[in-house]
Amino acid sequence: MNRRWVVNTSPLILLNKIGYLHLLTDLCAELVIPKGVIEELFFHKEEQVRWELFLSSKKVISLKDYFQIPSGIAGWDLGKGESEVIAFAVKHSGYNVILDDLQARKCAHTFNISVMGTVGIILFAKKKKYIAEASPLIKLLIESGLRFDIRWITKALALVNERLEIKR
Repeated sequence: MNRRWVVNTSPLILLNKIGYLHLLTDLCAELVIPKGVIEELFFHKEEQVRWELFLSSKKVISLKDYFQIPSGIAGWDLGKGESEVIAFAVKHSGYNVILDDLQARKCAHTFNISVMGTVGIILFAKKKKYIAEASPLIKLLIESGLRFDIRWITKALALVNERLEIKR
């Protein structure tokens, strides 16, 4: 397993909310978290101990300095964390980014960076047999604040032969 990921704030927060934050470190060899993302995580003081414990994991590399944002990324007007995630992956080949924000995903694609989001992590975990079913976790993500397009979620779950019943 030589997957190397650099992750933004929202996948960390969402996976933490549903109790599956460990999937990030279970599924990769190295997980980089830029300083801007760390600051966003520590914005809410009540979770500080949880994040300190996670950041001390042997697979997690917490960057201590801000990452220089090239003008080609800065022009996208993304958040600090998203910009640092993409800038890191541009400078360090072999890293995939974990992002949920659509604009940030588009930016990463312009630099030919492989992108996966929180839902993708769940689907990948099922494919690798770390979880038995994806749909209960997707439902928890939605209940925890994941913004989604039901058609996209339906297509994503079809990739792992699952369905999701959502009452609206």
